[in-house]
Amino acid sequence: MIKSLKKLKEAELKKIILLLTIAILPFMFSGCAPSAPTGVVGGTYTPQDCQNKPDAVFDPKRAADKIVVNKSEHKMYLYKDGKVIKTFPVSLGVNDKYGRKVQAGDKKTPVGRYTILDKRCHPIKYRAMTISYPNAEDRARAAKLGVNPGSLITIHGQPHWNKDGHGDSYTLSHDWTNGCIALTNKDLDYLWGSVRVGTPIIINE
Repeated sequence: MIKSLKKLKEAELKKIILLLTIAILPFMFSGCAPSAPTGVVGGTYTPQDCQNKPDAVFDPKRAADKIVVNKSEHKMYLYKDGKVIKTFPVSLGVNDKYGRKVQAGDKKTPVGRYTILDKRCHPIKYRAMTISYPNAEDRARAAKLGVNPGSLITIHGQPHWNKDGHGDSYTLSHDWTNGCIALTNKDLDYLWGSVRVGTPIIINE
């Protein structure tokens, strides 16, 4: 009888932990997710959501050798052999109009020369490519000011409520990230299939 009660309590505890995990997961990754329009339900992506997309399969024929982001234009350019081969509209950090990123939590997009460090599926952002921020210049600037430069700046997609792209005009109409660079999911699929880990990315004012 005692063993049965113990097992029951353990099962209930595991259930509670699972429910709490599900409840707080969106908030753990919400820093780069925009507020949904009134009445829109959120959600999270599964690994299957970012698999089996034809445009996302790497294609050497359209492989870019450089990414350039011009923040003032809110545009990303893919280059190959010195020529622009694709252009995407982007959203930036919610405080980006106040200048370049200096420290963790300032919600600004950095300016500088970086590389793509990884490519991965993401439960909140659909897909994410981490860039090599902070670089040496960023770290030196932060050290001079006595602040933490921050990290984990990515190129990522849309929140789950905009999984099908119906809200792209809404999310592209303003800057909403914590300093990341956001593309539509469709554009991110194309970028995913055009960029290798190690590709340089230059972010200009």
